[in-house]
Amino acid sequence: MTASPTSHSSGRTENTIEAVLVGGPADIPAEARNVRLPIIDENRLDDKIKLRHRNGYEHFERAPGAVRPDRTSPVVFHWTTCTKIAE
Repeated sequence: MTASPTSHSSGRTENTIEAVLVGGPADIPAEARNVRLPIIDENRLDDKIKLRHRNGYEHFERAPGAVRPDRTSPVVFHWTTCTKIAE
């Protein structure tokens, strides 16, 4: 059973981790590059992020060794490619 994230006064939530998206189009807003992601299991989260941007998606992959046990540093995801939305 997965618990719902719980907000704290610091802006952090339980069962989430801060992530930073690096690379890709320069016009991705800064607030879209700094996100909170759910933690799937103990210290596991998704390896890929798909961000809706313009008329497509920007794809980011987690940098090797990016999960920090202390969860104090953001996890870095690097841009890999973009895809268009099928019509």
